[in-house]
Amino acid sequence: MLQIKKERSKSPGYRAARIFRTSACLLDRELAVLGLCHGQIPYLVTLLENEGSTQDELAAHIRVNRAATARTLKGMEKAGLVTRKENPENRRQNLVYLTDKSKEVIEDVLAILDAHNNRMLNGFSKEEKALLLSLMDRVIDNVDSAIQEGCNDHG
Repeated sequence: MLQIKKERSKSPGYRAARIFRTSACLLDRELAVLGLCHGQIPYLVTLLENEGSTQDELAAHIRVNRAATARTLKGMEKAGLVTRKENPENRRQNLVYLTDKSKEVIEDVLAILDAHNNRMLNGFSKEEKALLLSLMDRVIDNVDSAIQEGCNDHG
């Protein structure tokens, strides 16, 4: 047990997972007033930028598998947040669009996210914030590269 604790003290993966879980918990509390949860946010934001994306494009952009994307979109569609329409150019694909309901709450969602980000970086200097974000971007690049290498090795 002591060995696990020692390894955890050096683990960026543990820290990233811990930040994610606690952050998700806080976000879920705040998003609940809008009838949303943290898992829907990447879809809303991605569709805000790329409305009419296919489910596969959403899955690739958000970095989740296609089955998880289908389940999430099904729930979001049931809640009236998105609509899926058959792609006229490829009838096997669905194109995903935001509904008026989701467009009505997006400003509130963005305000919640902004406040959440400010809370996470409370007490950090401007330089510390810039450094942290830069380091996090490097970690993301490393993981994205590993994913691409894995796809090339197996695909």
